[in-house]
Amino acid sequence: MFSHRTEPVVESARPSHMLLIKLRRAVSVAVLAASLTALSTGCGQDRSATGAPPSDSAGGDHSPSTSGTGVPPSTGGSPSGSPSSAGTATTPVQSGAHGIESRVVYLSAGVRRPPAVHSVINSELELSRFPSWFAGSDPAAAREIAQRTQKTDFSRNVLVGWVETTGCSQATGAALLASGDRLTLGVSQPKPKPECLVAYQVTVVFEVPRDRMPKHPVFGTGGAAATAPSPGTTVAFTYLNGATAQGQGLKGSEVTQPAQLNAYLAGLPAAGASAVRTQLAAHSPKSGERRFGFKLSGCRSTGAALLITPEGRVSASPTGGENIRCIRPEIYAAVLAVPVNVLPTRVTAID
Repeated sequence: MFSHRTEPVVESARPSHMLLIKLRRAVSVAVLAASLTALSTGCGQDRSATGAPPSDSAGGDHSPSTSGTGVPPSTGGSPSGSPSSAGTATTPVQSGAHGIESRVVYLSAGVRRPPAVHSVINSELELSRFPSWFAGSDPAAAREIAQRTQKTDFSRNVLVGWVETTGCSQATGAALLASGDRLTLGVSQPKPKPECLVAYQVTVVFEVPRDRMPKHPVFGTGGAAATAPSPGTTVAFTYLNGATAQGQGLKGSEVTQPAQLNAYLAGLPAAGASAVRTQLAAHSPKSGERRFGFKLSGCRSTGAALLITPEGRVSASPTGGENIRCIRPEIYAAVLAVPVNVLPTRVTAID
C-alpha cells in the first residue's frame, strides 16, 4: 500500500505570485496606454488631433461642462462628475511618442465648443491674453485658467494650452506626448455609447519645464503650427507720424461696418488713415468675424494683440518693443479681426 503524503505547497505559490504580478503589470500597461491615447474623433468618425485655425472653430454651445485639476505630472485628472475610466477606449499612440514631463494645471471636458487652440505661453504678458480665447465660449474656464496659472514661474516653465475634440465620449484625463519637435495630446476616455448625440471637447493647460520643451514645437499628427497666445488677427498696423498721446482719444471702436470704419479713420491723421485703408484692402473681411480699431501708445512696436474679458470688454495692446523705453511714446493705429465665436454675446466696452 502506498500512502499519500501531503507536502507544503511552497514552490507552487511562487508561479501564482508571479502570475499575479504579470497580471497587475498588464492592467497597468493597459491603463497607461489609455491615458497616452493620441486621438481626436468627431462624432461618429475619427479625426487627427491637429486642431484647426481659430477662425474655423465652431460657435459657443453653452451646455454645462465639468472640470478637475491638480493631477499628477503627465497624467490627466477626472473632471468632477465625469464617467470613470472603466472600459476606456484606446487607439495606437504615434510611433516614437513618449510622455513629456509636465503637470496638468487645468482640465475641463464638455460640449461648450471652445476654439481649437494649441498654444505655447512663454511669459506673464502672453498669459494675461490667453484666457481671451475662452471669453465667449466658456467664461468660467477663462476665469479659472487665469486663476490657476497666475503663479507660473516663467523663468523655469512654459505653459501649453490645448483644446481638442474627443468624439462621442467625455475625456477623463490627458497627457502631453512628444516625438522630436512634434507634440500630441494623449486622452483617456470611456468607450462611447452606441448612440452619438454630441461631440465632446477637452480643454487642458500643461505646465512644462523649459528645458523639456521642443525647441520648435508643432502640434498633432499633421504638424500644425502653434496658435497665437491670444485671439485675433492684425489686419492693419501703422505708425501715426506727428500724433501725440495728448488729446488723441485712445479709446477703440468697432469698425466692422463701413460707416464704423469711416468714423474711425476720420479720427486719424490723413497719412495714417490712407495707410490703414491700403492695408485693409489686402485683407478683405471674412464671414463670421468682427473688427475693432484702436489707437495705441508704445515704443518701436511692430503689432498688436487683443484682450477680451468674459464681461465683454475688448481692448488691445502693442506688441514688440516691450523692453524698449522711449522719451516720447509713439502712437499707432491698429485694426484687429476676431471670429465672432471668440467674443462674448455682448461687447460692453472697447478701449
